Amino acid sequence: MKTPQPLHILPLLGGLALAACQDGGPSAPALEDLSLEDQITLELLSDPTFTETALDLVGTQTAAAHRRGRAWRSGEGYALQAAVHFQGAQAALAQGNTQRALERARVGRELIAEGIEAVGGPWAIEGMVERLESLPLAINGDPDCYQDPQGLGVRMGELARGARNAFRKGKRIQAGQLGVLGEQAVRQRIRDGSHSLSGRPEVWVELGGAAVDLATGILGAGTPDQEQLDLLAAAGEYQTLATEALAAGDRGRAVHFAHMAQWWSLKAVVIPGGISDEEVALILDLAKTLLADATAAVGSEPTDLEAALLAKATTMLGMGEGSVANGTCRGLGALWQVALIGTYLIG
Repeated sequence: MKTPQPLHILPLLGGLALAACQDGGPSAPALEDLSLEDQITLELLSDPTFTETALDLVGTQTAAAHRRGRAWRSGEGYALQAAVHFQGAQAALAQGNTQRALERARVGRELIAEGIEAVGGPWAIEGMVERLESLPLAINGDPDCYQDPQGLGVRMGELARGARNAFRKGKRIQAGQLGVLGEQAVRQRIRDGSHSLSGRPEVWVELGGAAVDLATGILGAGTPDQEQLDLLAAAGEYQTLATEALAAGDRGRAVHFAHMAQWWSLKAVVIPGGISDEEVALILDLAKTLLADATAAVGSEPTDLEAALLAKATTMLGMGEGSVANGTCRGLGALWQVALIGTYLIG
């Protein structure tokens, strides 16, 4: 996965190379030798959310396991080890040892993936891969929520292909660590200013709550298996964190966790065991019905927010419907969001 070097990290790498030459230390790798994974890692290492986002992922799975009565399962040890490696990566980068920084960051992500699998089981890793695969469509569907959405969507698509290939080969931890990197990158790029829905984080958090409630209702009408209940528990934990982050004024974190609550709620409903044509039809019909009901409820004089939500839902419906028609299951994420917006607007 080689890509052209993003211009905004060129000064960073140039400075590292100069420092290494002056100190007699190891030289920075040539730009053309950096993989996409390494490029993203270098951009993220100086970001304050870098470590926090990764630790939150394993912490959420641990909390979900405890909610399901599995108090003996914990990812705390993995998280502590990962934090040490992340700190070491940042220190190595500050000293001009780029290769060492990249290696320690990768080990940190692998530890997070190992912790997630240990606590949440194999489905948790596959869920991370599927979430990564859904990100390009989600980003394209709400570009105002992200900085450089086009570039971010392309990069997440490339990471997703690498993660899926690794997962197919049985390299679950390698796939999982790419999923961790994807979440770190997306969290960094979420806008927390007044840009469309991203300027209203409380709306995203309410949509996350709607997702958990809708999934709970759907599963309650049937006979969910243990895996589905575990997935729903994870969604509930993400929603709790989103609510807490919003109350603390951490807008970007609140939006990120709300997105995660939406995704894991959907996964609890339709994805375990593979997606059937019946499940696709169910979500598509649900999205169309709720959007029609929401349009009627809003009426002919919607508020600016209502109009923005309806426009987003209409766009996502077209994107999702076209995607699933081509056999691409990631389109279900777009259709699920349409259903959530409809639920929100109906009240």
